[in-house]
Amino acid sequence: MSDLFTKYTPIRGSYPHTYFAGANTADGFIGAYPAFINERELDRLYILKGGSGTGKSTLIKTCAARAEEAGVEVTLLLCSSDPSSADAIILRGKNGRRIAVLDGTAPHTLDPALPGAVGRLVNAGVYWDSDVLHDSREQIAELCSAKASAYARAYRFLGAYRHITAVQRQFLTDCIRHDKLQSAAQRLAASIPTDKLGTEETVYTYALSMTGACHLTTFTDLAAREFRITDHYGSGEFFLSALRQILRDKKNSLVCAPSPPCPDMLSELYLPSANAAVTLGNERGGDGITNINMQRFLDKAQLSLCRSRIRFAEKCREEMLDGALQALADAAACHFALEEIYKSAMDFDALAAERIRIAEEIAAELR
Repeated sequence: MSDLFTKYTPIRGSYPHTYFAGANTADGFIGAYPAFINERELDRLYILKGGSGTGKSTLIKTCAARAEEAGVEVTLLLCSSDPSSADAIILRGKNGRRIAVLDGTAPHTLDPALPGAVGRLVNAGVYWDSDVLHDSREQIAELCSAKASAYARAYRFLGAYRHITAVQRQFLTDCIRHDKLQSAAQRLAASIPTDKLGTEETVYTYALSMTGACHLTTFTDLAAREFRITDHYGSGEFFLSALRQILRDKKNSLVCAPSPPCPDMLSELYLPSANAAVTLGNERGGDGITNINMQRFLDKAQLSLCRSRIRFAEKCREEMLDGALQALADAAACHFALEEIYKSAMDFDALAAERIRIAEEIAAELR
């Protein structure tokens, strides 16, 4: 049985709608900003610029806290490489106004599409001492290069993970009783109220970060009901995909969370019309959780013929995942060393005053 799910540390978001701002995947970094932020639909957009450790995350969190005090709905996007940091917030005021504040530096570089009219740049760089940074330029260059190399290694490991996953899925396809699985997915879909909206959103609730693998519990925290697919040998995603297709055909609204290593595969679903989450796990859930055991859909005779190869593929996948996480840990050492350099050059007192001014300006506009 796969133990990949046990590698993810569960995190409860600071706000009911908390997600990751992207994901480190086999395709490199994939940003989630387009799913949440359309400048033409916003009344104001603050784009923060500055290096590591220049206070962008603290500014975002301050704006979120002040907005919440003013009764504003907050969607928080955490950094997928450092989940302790905030990359963006989307704020919806009772007056209907919408404001976003986000980190617009690499890897999710963003500039205003409607500069001045909607988008505003906030440059944290005006609060640093360039002479201090100039004196550290060689160290900064070495750390940036080493960090980029570590990320490149991580993406190569994740690329290998995806190729091994494709081999494993070949074996599993022959072992699954697809007719039985399809019937079970249809029965579950029939129990879900049809809202006929037909919308589908993609959000990231799993992340492979510089500090380990993390899972936001947002879907299960939001949901009144959970359907848990007890995964065996990585087979649970077959059920998730079948259910998604059936619900698409019914024109149900869906919120889909991809797998970080393989963004073309699902990790979990949220079904707004039923306020329900459909998740994958290693173990059966307790009271209040409807369990779906993938063993029911596996052909035991066929499985016995290729079980050893499936387990070998699973072991290889775990090795690749471990390699990726170690590379990301190497990136972390460089990242946090860079933060210390930039912190030493910052005038945080001046930045704090600007942070409070922006937070108050936003709260007043959303009242």
